[in-house]
Amino acid sequence: MEDFTSGSIIFTSNSRLEDPIEPSNFITEFSGIIKAYSEEIQDEVEVGRIEGSIVEMKKNSNYGYLVNDLFDASSEIDEYMAQVWDYDNHDYSKSVNPEAEYLCDTLILEKLYIYPEFNGHSYGLAAIQRTIEHFDRDNFLVLFKADPLQFIEKGRHSDNFNKRMDISKFETEKNKALKSLMSYYSLGGFKRIGKTKYMCKLKVGYKEELINGVIQ
Repeated sequence: MEDFTSGSIIFTSNSRLEDPIEPSNFITEFSGIIKAYSEEIQDEVEVGRIEGSIVEMKKNSNYGYLVNDLFDASSEIDEYMAQVWDYDNHDYSKSVNPEAEYLCDTLILEKLYIYPEFNGHSYGLAAIQRTIEHFDRDNFLVLFKADPLQFIEKGRHSDNFNKRMDISKFETEKNKALKSLMSYYSLGGFKRIGKTKYMCKLKVGYKEELINGVIQ
């Protein structure tokens, strides 16, 4: 197997040119093509993809909109934020923010996959860390749902994608697959939220270093 020692992520995201006019304007979707440099062909090759959203809580409030209106702007975002938001206290839940740190935004990682032939290089953890740094805020929460790819509704992926990922060879026992996935992402500093499939970590005013795929 070729050893890929460097790479990049090509991000694409959209933003309004005009001033925001509704809460949905404070949710920025993004996608990234993960690439690694191949000495063999002297060029970068695509090894996977990452997709997600930035939920700009602070900006939403600065423009006079309610947090509930921001969450209601997207059913998908509302599902994620329901795991970490205390609606009674109008703040992040103590279960994810026990020290009551001031958090201005939430970075939601919705999809991440590395093509099977490129597994074993820690590209997944590296891609998450570079994404966090790319969309860096002083203080924010990083959130995602540990959903094993093989159990996601097949209709959400094309037949070509399923074949490309060789899903037929994935773990078939759900609990075992979930445990394995969560164990992997815990190497990146993520913690499970209760007994849910969701995991999160705080990024509060410091830069983490990724060494051999593990946050130090």
